[in-house]
Amino acid sequence: MEDWTLGDEATNGLKHTPGALAMAKTNAANTGGSQFYIVPSDSTPSHLDDIHTVFGMVIAGLDDVTAISDVSIDDESGESPVHEVRLVSIDIN
Repeated sequence: MEDWTLGDEATNGLKHTPGALAMAKTNAANTGGSQFYIVPSDSTPSHLDDIHTVFGMVIAGLDDVTAISDVSIDDESGESPVHEVRLVSIDIN
């Protein structure tokens, strides 16, 4: 395991419901690191349950998360937003 990776804890009982905060990783075990994602209000990606570790929940501002997921995507890359999106601040409780 690399120094910057985290072990999987995907079977901790937490599920990918709207507002879930989870660790991004590759398909290989124990490859989570500094990337994360938040499930928007219009999604329930249950296929990620027990694969990617959910470790938190958005308790306020889920409408902002959903708005980010709705931004226009660059046709050339198929992944990057047309206009940069940044998280400016968060509060962790």
